[in-house]
Amino acid sequence: MKKIGFKARRSMCSLLAGCGLALALAAQALAAAPYYEGKTIQVIVPFPVAGGSDVWIRTIAPYLEKHMAGSPKFTVRNIGGGRAIPGMMEFARKVTSDGLLVLVSSATNYFPVLLGDKAAKYDFGQWKPLLVNPVGGVVYVSPGSGVKRAEDLAKAKDLIYGGISAIGLDMIPLISFELLELDARGGLGFKGRGDARIAFERGETNIDYQTTPAYNAAVVPLIKEGKAIPLMTFGQLDDNGNIVRDPAVPDLPTVPEVYEKIKGKKPSGKFWDTYKIFMPSAFAVQKILWVHRDAPAEALRAFYAASDRLGKDKEFVTKTSKILGGYPLMRGDRLEKTILQAFQIDAQTQRFVREWVGKKYHVKLD
Repeated sequence: MKKIGFKARRSMCSLLAGCGLALALAAQALAAAPYYEGKTIQVIVPFPVAGGSDVWIRTIAPYLEKHMAGSPKFTVRNIGGGRAIPGMMEFARKVTSDGLLVLVSSATNYFPVLLGDKAAKYDFGQWKPLLVNPVGGVVYVSPGSGVKRAEDLAKAKDLIYGGISAIGLDMIPLISFELLELDARGGLGFKGRGDARIAFERGETNIDYQTTPAYNAAVVPLIKEGKAIPLMTFGQLDDNGNIVRDPAVPDLPTVPEVYEKIKGKKPSGKFWDTYKIFMPSAFAVQKILWVHRDAPAEALRAFYAASDRLGKDKEFVTKTSKILGGYPLMRGDRLEKTILQAFQIDAQTQRFVREWVGKKYHVKLD
Protein backbone atom coordinates (compact mmCIF):
# COMPACT_ATOMS: atom_id res chain seq x y z
CA MET A 1 0.00 0.00 0.00
CA LYS A 2 1.31 3.40 -0.94
CA LYS A 3 2.09 5.59 2.04
CA ILE A 4 0.75 9.10 2.22
CA GLY A 5 3.47 11.66 2.69
CA PHE A 6 3.57 14.28 5.41
CA LYS A 7 2.73 17.13 3.04
CA ALA A 8 -0.17 15.19 1.55
CA ARG A 9 -1.52 14.40 5.00
CA ARG A 10 -1.20 18.04 5.99
CA SER A 11 -3.01 19.15 2.85
CA MET A 12 -5.76 16.62 3.45
CA CYS A 13 -6.16 17.71 7.05
CA SER A 14 -6.33 21.32 5.94
CA LEU A 15 -8.95 20.41 3.36
CA LEU A 16 -11.03 18.48 5.87
CA ALA A 17 -10.69 21.26 8.40
CA GLY A 18 -11.76 23.78 5.78
CA CYS A 19 -14.75 21.66 4.82
CA GLY A 20 -15.68 21.24 8.46
CA LEU A 21 -15.44 24.97 9.05
CA ALA A 22 -17.53 25.67 5.96
CA LEU A 23 -20.16 23.18 7.06
CA ALA A 24 -20.19 24.62 10.56
CA LEU A 25 -20.58 28.14 9.23
CA ALA A 26 -23.34 27.01 6.87
CA ALA A 27 -25.13 25.24 9.71
CA GLN A 28 -24.74 28.28 11.91
CA ALA A 29 -26.13 30.55 9.19
CA LEU A 30 -29.01 28.16 8.63
CA ALA A 31 -29.75 28.04 12.34
CA ALA A 32 -29.59 31.82 12.55
CA ALA A 33 -32.02 32.37 9.68
CA PRO A 34 -35.46 33.49 10.95
CA TYR A 35 -38.05 30.74 10.71
CA TYR A 36 -40.43 32.76 8.55
CA GLU A 37 -37.80 34.21 6.20
CA GLY A 38 -39.05 34.01 2.60
CA LYS A 39 -42.33 32.40 3.65
CA THR A 40 -45.99 33.31 3.23
CA ILE A 41 -48.57 32.92 6.00
CA GLN A 42 -52.16 32.32 4.95
CA VAL A 43 -54.87 33.70 7.23
CA ILE A 44 -58.33 32.15 7.18
CA VAL A 45 -61.06 34.64 8.08
CA PRO A 46 -64.43 32.88 8.59
CA PHE A 47 -66.31 36.07 7.67
CA PRO A 48 -66.92 38.09 4.49
CA VAL A 49 -64.58 40.78 3.18
CA ALA A 50 -64.91 44.15 4.96
CA GLY A 51 -66.39 42.63 8.12
CA GLY A 52 -64.95 43.51 11.52
CA SER A 53 -62.59 40.52 11.73
CA ASP A 54 -61.46 40.98 8.13
CA VAL A 55 -60.66 44.66 8.67
CA TRP A 56 -58.90 43.75 11.92
CA ILE A 57 -56.40 41.33 10.37
CA ARG A 58 -55.87 43.38 7.21
CA THR A 59 -55.03 46.37 9.39
CA ILE A 60 -52.46 44.62 11.57
CA ALA A 61 -50.96 42.29 8.94
CA PRO A 62 -48.63 44.92 7.39
CA TYR A 63 -47.24 45.65 10.84
CA LEU A 64 -46.73 41.95 11.53
CA GLU A 65 -44.80 41.71 8.26
CA LYS A 66 -42.67 44.59 9.46
CA HIS A 67 -41.99 43.33 12.97
CA MET A 68 -41.85 39.55 12.58
CA ALA A 69 -38.37 38.09 12.18
CA GLY A 70 -37.95 37.10 8.54
CA SER A 71 -40.62 39.56 7.33
CA PRO A 72 -43.09 36.94 6.05
CA LYS A 73 -45.93 37.89 3.74
CA PHE A 74 -49.56 37.55 4.83
CA THR A 75 -52.40 36.56 2.52
CA VAL A 76 -56.04 36.58 3.63
CA ARG A 77 -58.63 34.02 2.58
CA ASN A 78 -62.25 34.84 3.45
CA ILE A 79 -64.70 31.97 3.94
CA GLY A 80 -67.99 33.60 4.94
CA GLY A 81 -71.49 32.30 5.50
CA GLY A 82 -73.02 29.53 7.57
CA ARG A 83 -72.76 31.45 10.86
CA ALA A 84 -68.98 31.45 10.27
CA ILE A 85 -68.81 27.70 10.91
CA PRO A 86 -67.53 26.67 7.40
CA GLY A 87 -64.43 28.83 7.75
CA MET A 88 -63.69 27.44 11.19
CA MET A 89 -64.11 23.89 9.94
CA GLU A 90 -61.78 24.57 7.00
CA PHE A 91 -59.03 25.56 9.41
CA ALA A 92 -59.77 22.60 11.69
CA ARG A 93 -59.53 20.13 8.80
CA LYS A 94 -56.25 21.50 7.48
CA VAL A 95 -54.01 20.15 10.20
CA THR A 96 -50.65 21.72 9.35
CA SER A 97 -47.60 21.74 11.59
CA ASP A 98 -45.52 24.38 9.79
CA GLY A 99 -47.14 27.50 11.23
CA LEU A 100 -48.02 28.82 7.77
CA LEU A 101 -51.79 28.64 8.28
CA VAL A 102 -53.47 30.77 10.93
CA LEU A 103 -57.06 31.66 11.79
CA VAL A 104 -58.89 34.77 12.95
CA SER A 105 -61.81 34.10 15.28
CA SER A 106 -64.39 36.29 16.96
CA ALA A 107 -67.17 35.89 19.53
CA THR A 108 -69.50 34.61 16.80
CA ASN A 109 -67.28 31.52 16.58
CA TYR A 110 -67.29 30.83 20.31
CA PHE A 111 -71.00 30.73 21.12
CA PRO A 112 -71.85 27.73 18.89
CA VAL A 113 -69.30 25.68 20.84
CA LEU A 114 -70.52 26.91 24.22
CA LEU A 115 -74.13 26.24 23.23
CA GLY A 116 -73.37 22.73 22.01
CA ASP A 117 -74.18 23.36 18.34
CA LYS A 118 -73.52 20.04 16.60
CA ALA A 119 -72.37 21.81 13.42
CA ALA A 120 -69.46 23.42 15.27
CA LYS A 121 -67.10 20.44 15.20
CA TYR A 122 -63.96 22.37 16.03
CA ASP A 123 -61.92 22.21 19.21
CA PHE A 124 -60.08 25.28 20.48
CA GLY A 125 -57.95 22.97 22.60
CA GLN A 126 -56.21 21.80 19.42
CA TRP A 127 -54.97 25.31 18.63
CA LYS A 128 -52.69 27.85 20.25
CA PRO A 129 -53.55 31.56 20.56
CA LEU A 130 -50.97 33.86 19.01
CA LEU A 131 -52.51 37.31 19.40
CA VAL A 132 -55.52 38.45 21.42
CA ASN A 133 -57.54 41.65 21.18
CA PRO A 134 -60.26 42.33 23.78
CA VAL A 135 -63.14 44.70 23.27
CA GLY A 136 -65.60 46.15 25.75
CA GLY A 137 -69.31 46.82 25.91
CA VAL A 138 -71.13 49.78 27.49
CA VAL A 139 -74.79 49.89 28.52
CA TYR A 140 -76.59 53.23 28.41
CA VAL A 141 -80.17 54.52 28.66
CA SER A 142 -82.24 57.42 27.44
CA PRO A 143 -83.05 60.28 29.85
CA GLY A 144 -86.73 59.46 29.36
CA SER A 145 -86.24 56.09 31.03
CA GLY A 146 -86.08 57.80 34.41
CA VAL A 147 -82.74 56.17 35.12
CA LYS A 148 -80.01 58.55 36.26
CA ARG A 149 -77.45 56.03 37.49
CA ALA A 150 -76.97 52.29 37.47
CA GLU A 151 -78.67 51.72 40.84
CA ASP A 152 -81.89 53.23 39.46
CA LEU A 153 -82.28 50.26 37.12
CA ALA A 154 -83.89 48.28 39.94
CA LYS A 155 -86.92 50.60 39.93
CA ALA A 156 -87.09 51.30 36.20
CA LYS A 157 -90.23 50.20 34.35
CA ASP A 158 -90.71 49.02 30.78
CA LEU A 159 -87.15 49.13 29.55
CA ILE A 160 -87.00 48.25 25.85
CA TYR A 161 -83.86 46.82 24.28
CA GLY A 162 -83.10 46.36 20.58
CA GLY A 163 -80.81 43.54 19.51
CA ILE A 164 -79.79 41.19 16.72
CA SER A 165 -79.94 37.66 18.12
CA ALA A 166 -80.29 36.04 21.52
CA ILE A 167 -77.43 33.66 20.73
CA GLY A 168 -74.97 36.33 19.60
CA LEU A 169 -73.33 39.14 21.54
CA ASP A 170 -76.80 40.31 22.59
CA MET A 171 -76.83 37.36 24.95
CA ILE A 172 -74.56 39.29 27.33
CA PRO A 173 -76.85 42.31 27.89
CA LEU A 174 -79.90 40.02 27.96
CA ILE A 175 -78.28 37.84 30.62
CA SER A 176 -77.30 41.01 32.51
CA PHE A 177 -80.92 42.16 32.55
CA GLU A 178 -82.01 38.78 33.90
CA LEU A 179 -79.25 38.77 36.52
CA LEU A 180 -80.24 42.25 37.72
CA GLU A 181 -83.95 41.30 37.51
CA LEU A 182 -84.81 44.33 35.39
CA ASP A 183 -88.21 45.08 33.94
CA ALA A 184 -86.80 44.86 30.42
CA ARG A 185 -87.85 43.22 27.19
CA GLY A 186 -85.82 42.63 24.07
CA GLY A 187 -86.88 43.31 20.52
CA LEU A 188 -84.56 41.25 18.36
CA GLY A 189 -84.02 41.05 14.62
CA PHE A 190 -81.98 44.18 13.89
CA LYS A 191 -79.35 43.77 11.16
CA GLY A 192 -76.58 45.26 13.26
CA ARG A 193 -75.71 47.21 16.37
CA GLY A 194 -75.70 50.40 14.34
CA ASP A 195 -79.36 49.86 13.45
CA ALA A 196 -80.14 49.21 17.11
CA ARG A 197 -78.45 52.47 18.08
CA ILE A 198 -80.48 54.38 15.50
CA ALA A 199 -83.65 52.86 16.98
CA PHE A 200 -82.49 54.15 20.36
CA GLU A 201 -81.95 57.63 18.94
CA ARG A 202 -85.45 57.56 17.48
CA GLY A 203 -86.94 56.66 20.84
CA GLU A 204 -88.03 53.19 19.75
CA THR A 205 -85.88 51.69 22.52
CA ASN A 206 -84.63 53.20 25.76
CA ILE A 207 -81.76 50.94 26.80
CA ASP A 208 -78.92 49.85 24.55
CA TYR A 209 -75.31 48.73 24.48
CA GLN A 210 -72.47 49.27 22.03
CA THR A 211 -68.95 47.89 21.86
CA THR A 212 -66.39 50.38 23.11
CA PRO A 213 -65.21 51.52 19.65
CA ALA A 214 -68.80 52.24 18.58
CA TYR A 215 -69.57 53.72 21.99
CA ASN A 216 -66.71 56.20 21.73
CA ALA A 217 -67.56 57.12 18.15
CA ALA A 218 -71.35 57.28 18.22
CA VAL A 219 -72.64 57.28 21.80
CA VAL A 220 -70.29 59.68 23.57
CA PRO A 221 -71.57 62.52 21.32
CA LEU A 222 -75.14 61.60 22.40
CA ILE A 223 -74.06 61.76 26.04
CA LYS A 224 -72.57 65.22 25.51
CA GLU A 225 -75.86 66.32 23.95
CA GLY A 226 -77.81 64.98 26.93
CA LYS A 227 -79.49 62.28 24.84
CA ALA A 228 -77.95 59.26 26.57
CA ILE A 229 -76.78 58.30 30.06
CA PRO A 230 -73.96 55.74 30.47
CA LEU A 231 -74.56 53.21 33.23
CA MET A 232 -72.25 50.20 33.29
CA THR A 233 -69.90 47.95 31.36
CA PHE A 234 -69.64 44.20 30.99
CA GLY A 235 -66.11 44.37 32.38
CA GLN A 236 -62.79 42.82 31.43
CA LEU A 237 -60.62 40.09 32.93
CA ASP A 238 -57.50 40.59 35.01
CA ASP A 239 -54.51 38.24 34.90
CA ASN A 240 -56.24 35.87 37.31
CA GLY A 241 -59.45 35.67 35.30
CA ASN A 242 -61.46 37.94 37.60
CA ILE A 243 -63.98 40.42 36.18
CA VAL A 244 -62.69 43.95 36.70
CA ARG A 245 -63.51 47.41 35.39
CA ASP A 246 -62.97 48.05 31.71
CA PRO A 247 -59.80 50.13 31.29
CA ALA A 248 -61.37 51.89 28.31
CA VAL A 249 -64.17 53.27 30.53
CA PRO A 250 -62.83 52.92 34.09
CA ASP A 251 -65.33 55.33 35.64
CA LEU A 252 -68.27 53.02 34.93
CA PRO A 253 -69.11 50.09 37.22
CA THR A 254 -69.31 46.54 35.92
CA VAL A 255 -72.48 44.46 35.86
CA PRO A 256 -71.46 42.51 39.00
CA GLU A 257 -70.70 45.80 40.78
CA VAL A 258 -74.17 47.08 39.92
CA TYR A 259 -75.64 43.84 41.22
CA GLU A 260 -73.91 44.39 44.56
CA LYS A 261 -75.19 47.97 44.74
CA ILE A 262 -78.76 46.87 44.03
CA LYS A 263 -78.87 43.62 45.99
CA GLY A 264 -76.37 44.34 48.73
CA LYS A 265 -74.53 41.07 48.12
CA LYS A 266 -72.29 39.41 45.57
CA PRO A 267 -73.98 37.94 42.48
CA SER A 268 -74.91 34.27 42.42
CA GLY A 269 -77.31 31.89 40.71
CA LYS A 270 -77.73 30.40 37.25
CA PHE A 271 -77.63 33.70 35.35
CA TRP A 272 -74.44 34.67 37.16
CA ASP A 273 -72.87 31.33 36.27
CA THR A 274 -73.92 31.94 32.67
CA TYR A 275 -72.55 35.49 32.67
CA LYS A 276 -69.15 34.35 33.96
CA ILE A 277 -68.88 31.83 31.13
CA PHE A 278 -70.16 33.86 28.19
CA MET A 279 -68.86 37.37 28.96
CA PRO A 280 -65.14 36.54 28.65
CA SER A 281 -65.55 34.83 25.28
CA ALA A 282 -67.80 37.63 24.04
CA PHE A 283 -65.59 40.55 25.02
CA ALA A 284 -62.44 39.84 27.03
CA VAL A 285 -60.92 37.56 24.38
CA GLN A 286 -63.13 38.55 21.48
CA LYS A 287 -60.63 38.46 18.63
CA ILE A 288 -57.92 35.82 18.52
CA LEU A 289 -55.32 34.81 15.95
CA TRP A 290 -54.75 31.03 16.18
CA VAL A 291 -52.28 28.47 14.87
CA HIS A 292 -52.40 24.66 15.16
CA ARG A 293 -50.86 23.67 18.47
CA ASP A 294 -48.12 21.51 16.90
CA ALA A 295 -46.62 24.51 15.08
CA PRO A 296 -42.84 24.89 15.60
CA ALA A 297 -41.68 26.73 18.70
CA GLU A 298 -39.77 29.14 16.42
CA ALA A 299 -43.04 30.10 14.73
CA LEU A 300 -44.72 30.84 18.05
CA ARG A 301 -41.77 32.88 19.26
CA ALA A 302 -41.82 34.94 16.07
CA PHE A 303 -45.44 35.99 16.68
CA TYR A 304 -44.95 36.64 20.38
CA ALA A 305 -41.83 38.74 19.78
CA ALA A 306 -43.67 40.71 17.10
CA SER A 307 -46.48 41.38 19.56
CA ASP A 308 -43.97 42.87 21.99
CA ARG A 309 -42.55 45.09 19.25
CA LEU A 310 -45.99 46.24 18.09
CA GLY A 311 -46.74 47.67 21.50
CA LYS A 312 -43.68 49.92 21.16
CA ASP A 313 -44.43 51.01 17.59
CA LYS A 314 -45.97 54.48 17.92
CA GLU A 315 -47.27 54.43 14.35
CA PHE A 316 -49.00 51.10 14.92
CA VAL A 317 -50.55 52.25 18.20
CA THR A 318 -51.83 55.47 16.61
CA LYS A 319 -53.11 54.10 13.31
CA THR A 320 -54.78 51.00 14.74
CA SER A 321 -56.33 52.52 17.86
CA LYS A 322 -59.84 52.65 16.40
CA ILE A 323 -59.66 49.13 14.98
CA LEU A 324 -58.30 47.70 18.24
CA GLY A 325 -60.81 49.66 20.28
CA GLY A 326 -58.15 51.33 22.38
CA TYR A 327 -57.02 47.99 23.82
CA PRO A 328 -53.54 46.50 23.47
CA LEU A 329 -52.82 43.61 21.13
CA MET A 330 -51.78 40.95 23.63
CA ARG A 331 -49.62 37.83 23.44
CA GLY A 332 -51.59 34.63 23.31
CA ASP A 333 -49.15 32.62 25.42
CA ARG A 334 -49.82 34.87 28.40
CA LEU A 335 -53.58 34.38 28.11
CA GLU A 336 -53.77 30.76 26.97
CA LYS A 337 -55.08 29.44 30.29
CA THR A 338 -57.71 32.18 30.51
CA ILE A 339 -58.76 31.61 26.90
CA LEU A 340 -59.19 27.87 27.25
CA GLN A 341 -61.15 28.37 30.46
CA ALA A 342 -63.42 30.81 28.63
CA PHE A 343 -64.46 28.03 26.25
CA GLN A 344 -65.39 25.57 29.00
CA ILE A 345 -69.02 25.12 30.00
CA ASP A 346 -70.60 22.57 32.27
CA ALA A 347 -73.54 20.51 31.02
CA GLN A 348 -75.97 22.03 33.53
CA THR A 349 -75.26 25.63 32.51
CA GLN A 350 -75.36 24.74 28.82
CA ARG A 351 -78.73 23.07 29.23
CA PHE A 352 -80.02 26.06 31.22
CA VAL A 353 -78.98 28.55 28.51
CA ARG A 354 -80.41 26.45 25.69
CA GLU A 355 -83.74 26.18 27.50
CA TRP A 356 -83.75 29.89 28.35
CA VAL A 357 -83.15 31.15 24.79
CA GLY A 358 -85.60 28.56 23.49
CA LYS A 359 -88.41 29.46 25.86
CA LYS A 360 -87.98 33.24 26.03
CA TYR A 361 -86.64 34.03 22.55
CA HIS A 362 -87.91 31.02 20.58
CA VAL A 363 -84.42 30.03 19.43
CA LYS A 364 -84.13 26.40 18.38
CA LEU A 365 -80.67 24.91 18.62
CA ASP A 366 -79.54 21.66 17.00
